[in-house]
Amino acid sequence: MARSGKSKKSRLRVRRVVHVPLREVSGICLRRSRNGRMSLIAVGDRVAKIAWFSLSHSDGDRIEWHTSSIAKLSGSELPKHDPQIEAVCADGGGRILLLQETPPRVELIDLKALEAVALIDLVIEGRGEIAQAWSDPKGSRGEGAVLLPGGHLLIAKEKKPAALIEFGPPHSRSRGLVRGGALAGGERWSIKKGRHQFVALAIWLPDKALAKTCADFSDLEIGPDGCLYLLSDKSSSIARLDDLPAGGGTAALLDAWRLGDLDGKPEGLAFTTQGRAIVGLDTRKARRNLVLLEPAIARSSGPSSQ
Repeated sequence: MARSGKSKKSRLRVRRVVHVPLREVSGICLRRSRNGRMSLIAVGDRVAKIAWFSLSHSDGDRIEWHTSSIAKLSGSELPKHDPQIEAVCADGGGRILLLQETPPRVELIDLKALEAVALIDLVIEGRGEIAQAWSDPKGSRGEGAVLLPGGHLLIAKEKKPAALIEFGPPHSRSRGLVRGGALAGGERWSIKKGRHQFVALAIWLPDKALAKTCADFSDLEIGPDGCLYLLSDKSSSIARLDDLPAGGGTAALLDAWRLGDLDGKPEGLAFTTQGRAIVGLDTRKARRNLVLLEPAIARSSGPSSQ
């Protein structure tokens, strides 16, 4: 593994371009079920709608997209227009978590039952710089999310200042995130039905190398290698991060890659099982807004890696 981001960033090449039937793709994720089936899910911040397709073993197979409105689901408070959904992640129970930037909250959606299982307000207490920026109506809030064990949640705050924040129930203890420590594929995220309030349990600010490499934080994802990866729109980069110690501190850069020339703003990050990055683009039209990049950067070292 590279050391502290000192190496010159490598450039990733576009292997395939795909049309997602959404305007302004703002988040993507890979959903892995217990039976081994996988699908890629995309969301946009223009309308409360999701799109998805089932993944095959070949990168070149024909893609058949499915779409569904999520504005009128039972229990949901997402507006039909301009829902400001900035990220999506999925658990092994077939449920997806949607992150809203304004107001700062998430909804856990059960797509089979067509209902919002849990509504969670995200609160940062106190009067520190991060708390003030989070509470400012014009401030920058969540842009990426990763599910953690124990019902905790890791959020990427985009900018002014950029930070990683662990949220969880009040009075719970920070877990941090070590390699392989995110919610395992196929597992359900632990939370009771209903309305909740999560508070910030830990905050990590970028070290100098990460701040220089990623001018903003646009999405988070766990790679097949178990590491945490960060996407930056302004810097058009993907970064691999070191472990996040429980209780907060510094988010350190391990390695980074440039995305090259893309026709759109990179706002969503996912990975194939082979470790190739998939990036969702915010474009003016619902065309050429998802790219598969090579070479693979997040290969698993396990026996199932390809």
